[in-house]
Amino acid sequence: MNIHVHKFGGSCLSAIEDIDAVVERIRRAEGRAVVVVSAFNGITDRLIEQIDYRSASSNSTFTASIELEHIERVPEIATSPWAVRFADTLHHLAKLLDSHANESNIEVRADALACGERLSSLAIAAALDARGIPSIPAWSEETGIRLIGRGEDARIDANRTKQLLEIPAGAVPVITGWYGVTKDGYALLGRGGSDLTATAVAAALDASSVTIWRDVEGVLALSPRWTLPARNLSNLSYTEAAELALFSEPMLHPSTVEPLRVPGIPLYLRPLHSPEIDGTIIGPSIRLEDPQVRAVGCLPRLVPLSWSLSNALSLAECVSDAMATLGRARIRVAGIRAQQGHVRLLVSSRMAARAKRILSEKPSLPTPERGDTLSILCFVGEGIGQDSTIRNKIESFAKESKINLHFSEDENRDHAIHATVPANQTEIALQSLCTALDLLAQ
Repeated sequence: MNIHVHKFGGSCLSAIEDIDAVVERIRRAEGRAVVVVSAFNGITDRLIEQIDYRSASSNSTFTASIELEHIERVPEIATSPWAVRFADTLHHLAKLLDSHANESNIEVRADALACGERLSSLAIAAALDARGIPSIPAWSEETGIRLIGRGEDARIDANRTKQLLEIPAGAVPVITGWYGVTKDGYALLGRGGSDLTATAVAAALDASSVTIWRDVEGVLALSPRWTLPARNLSNLSYTEAAELALFSEPMLHPSTVEPLRVPGIPLYLRPLHSPEIDGTIIGPSIRLEDPQVRAVGCLPRLVPLSWSLSNALSLAECVSDAMATLGRARIRVAGIRAQQGHVRLLVSSRMAARAKRILSEKPSLPTPERGDTLSILCFVGEGIGQDSTIRNKIESFAKESKINLHFSEDENRDHAIHATVPANQTEIALQSLCTALDLLAQ
């Protein structure tokens, strides 16, 4: 029987109406359905708030409110075959929160955050089962999902997961996304990591397809955050999707498509409440005769922090030290340029002052200089990186609109062109260039 993996994220797990739609999507699914779920909408943010900022409410009061949120959306959980396990998971969460409050521990923190996915798995299995679809919760630690790394930036151990993966037979498994087991305990896959769980499971099972159900119609040529009427893309190549994911949060986890490349498994992004809409299909490369820009991604408002190195300082050691220092402070580096004698890091403007202070306090590093805030634009399309006419068109459009655009020469990519613009020109650059490149809906 063909296996089809269906992933439901937090934005599709917000209300009773969403749960009803999830049930119907699985009821009408072809072949054997395998479900992967994120935590319910808002739960992970609440867990992070409780763990990191120690809210005024006690951990027992907090877990009681988490219990109520799940029961409000899936009342069946209270009388399901997994009611006891649901209660045990909440009790386990409270213990983990108490433990982490007494002594911070990266594995305990990951275990606590993973409880959001565990509770979601129990609730969705209960909803499916109550509506006549035999289902069973299948947690990552039970099914064999193995990761490499620690904390919140681990990666799938594809070989071990394929060797160990075992899902329950005779019922629809509801697998927990985002987290897995390492040699040290639990770890997380980073923002959007449940997408990666779904594709890794699909590859391990040699599935026929993966569908990620969302609250939007598919992938747009420009992220909806910019409130411009961008075209919906009916298809993308794996390469185009991976590049766009890096510059269009929260489209997909950047590594989502990687497990699918070799087996050629198609990935569908479809709207949960409009199943008649095909959405976007992501698959192998389709080369057009004339390369064209198909989408534009943007990382806005980034601040360069740079410093020059004396001959006594090792470039590799300097970069490694800076990255590790910022990583411990949970400051994401959006870009890095390292050349002999000079290093430049890009961090969000929101974190720039803190990043500069932290780096300045490191005796092994020179004090960084702060540059002008900028935004990175990423033009995506198979073959555009090798077509000089595309770059010339973009440059001409930018000049016509008096946009101070500079192409990045750090890395030549067949499928993308990167450029920077001053932060205060970001919106006008996106509007002008997307219009000129015919990426906006009519």
